Amino acid sequence: LINSVYIRSAPLSLHTALTGGSLTSSIGASSKGNAGSVMLSPIFTIFKICYKMDANIQPNNWFTEVSKPKISNLAKFGFLIGMIGVGAVIAAIVQFGFLISMTDTATLLSRDSDKLIEIMAKAENLTKVMLMQVLGTLVMMAVPAYLYARVISKQPLQQLGFSSKIKYQQVLLVIAIAVVGILLSGGLGTLNKMIPLSKYWEIKFKHLEEDYEKQVMIFANMKTLGSYFLSLIMIAILPAIFEELLFRGALQKLLIDCFKKPHIAIVITSILFSAVHFSFYGFLPRMMLGMVLGYLFFYSKNIWLNILMHFINNGVAITAMYIAIKQGASPKDTMNDSFPLWLGAVALVLTIALMVVYKKVCDNSISKFEDVKL
Repeated sequence: LINSVYIRSAPLSLHTALTGGSLTSSIGASSKGNAGSVMLSPIFTIFKICYKMDANIQPNNWFTEVSKPKISNLAKFGFLIGMIGVGAVIAAIVQFGFLISMTDTATLLSRDSDKLIEIMAKAENLTKVMLMQVLGTLVMMAVPAYLYARVISKQPLQQLGFSSKIKYQQVLLVIAIAVVGILLSGGLGTLNKMIPLSKYWEIKFKHLEEDYEKQVMIFANMKTLGSYFLSLIMIAILPAIFEELLFRGALQKLLIDCFKKPHIAIVITSILFSAVHFSFYGFLPRMMLGMVLGYLFFYSKNIWLNILMHFINNGVAITAMYIAIKQGASPKDTMNDSFPLWLGAVALVLTIALMVVYKKVCDNSISKFEDVKL
């Protein structure tokens, strides 16, 4: 069930501290100083495409009377990436401050990830770890997305997709898609594990998964109902908001402007969304989750529906862990996110069918709204 996206994306800075790398290594470079080409190559490619798309923009066309000065897609992309980089630096500073409050400098500088995880897993440190994660995600994802929207639009919240126009049919369909999506993710998790790997990469990826499980266990101290609800807020609701603002509200819309092909933009956003979680065995499930979220937003133009599905995905994982703890079982028992391939295939068909219905409901809702405006 732990297919949720908060565990790995939230603490990019946490991941950096535990692995002893630099900020560069947290986005794809190794701790030995090698360039993070795996993560940075797609960014450079998009940068080039935005540049080509904007080559025909003339300076005298940049200003209009009804909106802010027109900004090229190249400049938008550069600004957004720059803000994310600044956010990553601030997140690292915040994270360092929290870690210092939990342990001594010598332990922190030793880069002993097992020791750091042991310290953060203590019950008395759970609130600090949650705050570290939430603040890190806030400054690295939500704040850059908002500043980006503020620069390119006079109505930044509307630019990011915040709208009060939601139909109850949309909400019900999103809930159904989220539930079916859990089964689809499980099937894709099984498929992901079937991808052949060399011995070297198999050991490498399994080590990353072991680190992931250790990070998950930090949040396994939900022994009371109060701590469960706190976990829902801190690592289910808030990260759902922050991540959707960046990936769907800002990045996906920008890539649609760059490529002029929404489907390509959604796929690329989904690949990046999955890649930043640093999990090979969870790559396909998270990519599919990203695509579903991408189409939800593209059809509805309403970020609240994305946040709802994202929260359900995160919340199911947290709830499963809490139930396991209350029953005296190990939270690790809830981390088996693989289902039979046939079940995943059925879930895929159901997901497509639900998305078709969802699109029709959204189209009718948007057309009625436009009629009212006219």
